[in-house]
Amino acid sequence: MKSIIIDPYYTLIIATLVLLVGRLLVTKIKILRDFNIPEPVAGGLLAAVIIYLLYIKYEISLDFNTNLQDAFMLFFFSSIGLSADFSRLKAGGKGLIIFLGVVALFIVVQNSVGVGLASALGQKPIMGLITGSITLTGGHGTAGAWGKILETKYNIEGATSLGMASATFGLILGGLIGG
Repeated sequence: MKSIIIDPYYTLIIATLVLLVGRLLVTKIKILRDFNIPEPVAGGLLAAVIIYLLYIKYEISLDFNTNLQDAFMLFFFSSIGLSADFSRLKAGGKGLIIFLGVVALFIVVQNSVGVGLASALGQKPIMGLITGSITLTGGHGTAGAWGKILETKYNIEGATSLGMASATFGLILGGLIGG
């Protein structure tokens, strides 16, 4: 098995290329547009298939350096937070209040189902949270942040990978249902 270590800057370049390829795929393939598949998901799925084929056919393992990940996630979520203002919330009115109530209800449902299934399958109940609202409401960024905490503090091996898989599942299923 040959392992190729990719430094942070080449990792960033590859991630940018994956995003651009995803944009191209969504632009050119009608079914991806029709089902609202996000560009990072389309490009990331293609990249995952290519990396898998390299691993299976040529026994090449790619090891991406994620040192820049936390900084870029902080930039991303800060930019979203800085763009929020209360006038938009106020303009939402009664519809926004109803939406907030439905979202809060579904957060409870997601966690109840996740914890219940984890317990029924003989897993730690906290593991159900990583497949509940942490990922299905929070998405990939939240999965990455909480995955590290669950792995180090609660000794749940593979929590980040499980979180990323669950967030991807939620994103794709949400796109299919919403589309």
